[in-house]
Amino acid sequence: MKAIQLSTEEIEVLMEGVFTSNQQRRFIEYVASNPQSLTLAVNRATAIGNCSSIARRVNKKLMPLGYVIACAQPLDSFSNRFGEPSNMFKWSLFELSKSSANDSSYDSAKGVAK
Repeated sequence: MKAIQLSTEEIEVLMEGVFTSNQQRRFIEYVASNPQSLTLAVNRATAIGNCSSIARRVNKKLMPLGYVIACAQPLDSFSNRFGEPSNMFKWSLFELSKSSANDSSYDSAKGVAK
């Protein structure tokens, strides 16, 4: 999967199909327009303390529309103010594949199952 960035118009169209709280809406809008955003940037821009919790909720609504918000650990680790490793992740919106990797083999498997 590859992170995508949506325009303001595309975000508006996406949000028309999703019933969300104000907090969830801020999260989707920010991540959709700012791919690869660090957790701290998302926290500050959206006033959300636990991005993972909100991501789980919004993904239930986004997945049927072909999108998912996920995070990935950055290549460079970040330390907190005490010098300890932090849980900084990069958040992005991803477009889900329209077909599965094994879709071409599904028909042949169906024939064998008969």
